[in-house]
Amino acid sequence: MTPKPASPAPSPRLTPDEWDQLRAAFQNSLMRDTSLAALAENIDGCVWPIRAPDENPAVYLGLDHAQVLARLQTRAQAPAVLDTLATILRGTLAFDESFGEMVEISGKAEASQDPVPRNLERLGIPADFPIALCHFSPGTVEFCQRENLVVIADFLAFSRSISRSVIVGGEFRDLLNAFSHVDESTIARFLPYRPKTGGLHLLEGLALIARDLTSEQGRRVARVAEYLSPQDHARGEQLAAHFSAQVRDMDLRHADGTPLARLVAPLDDPGIEPIVASMLRLYVKSAARAEEPAPESAPAAAPITPTAPATPPPPKRGFFQRLFGLGR
Repeated sequence: MTPKPASPAPSPRLTPDEWDQLRAAFQNSLMRDTSLAALAENIDGCVWPIRAPDENPAVYLGLDHAQVLARLQTRAQAPAVLDTLATILRGTLAFDESFGEMVEISGKAEASQDPVPRNLERLGIPADFPIALCHFSPGTVEFCQRENLVVIADFLAFSRSISRSVIVGGEFRDLLNAFSHVDESTIARFLPYRPKTGGLHLLEGLALIARDLTSEQGRRVARVAEYLSPQDHARGEQLAAHFSAQVRDMDLRHADGTPLARLVAPLDDPGIEPIVASMLRLYVKSAARAEEPAPESAPAAAPITPTAPATPPPPKRGFFQRLFGLGR
């Protein structure tokens, strides 16, 4: 019995004409050089299967339908992966529609009428806060680095300068919307912001790290702070350096007797507070000193006292003498 020939791989649903229209719509996008894997993160249920540095829309936009299929074949991908590519590009364009309308309206307003700077001032968010300390996905971080967005002010200036043809990630749009409409819970997803109280804080920054840990990782770090990964520890050090005044204040308070559990109470999150309290031992000097064992010292010599002259031992007594008290 001869084996049946393998069935051919399914063809893509996307037609050559549809592909030409889609790639033409994407040609002028600033996101053309962003990795497809990062763009796919903004599309529910979508994953780009090829993990390579050069996998971005730009390498496909210059290819016709047949050339795209040929490129996918050289990467051991089925022709239907073209439909995944189309889903990513269309989904990113859909994000741009609503964001573009908001930017177009915002661009018509005078700078004095822009509510965002006033909102940031009222919320206690400095415009020079580093983007590197924001809690963004790798795709958004890549975008900010490529566009040289270093601080929040750069982020806002960029949002005012782009046109409707520019495509941006979901987090970028979400944070700008949160600044515009004072959505404190969304701001707290991306910045070390304290809702209701306002301002940016070290504790909230460490809490963002803690919330990314798995349950088991959280339990381990809550017991021993050194279980924190090198990457998370480095990020904690960056936060501690930025919020150095807050670190000094906590150091003084802890040295005066305030326990770590009370220092982290402003988080108002019992599930996270033990983890953050443990992490503070890495950055608050007085807490670190409290964890160190006391240095060992030689035992003090016992004072020398004069010895009494030895007395002869009492004579041994037999069994009956011991039993009845005889011979005393």
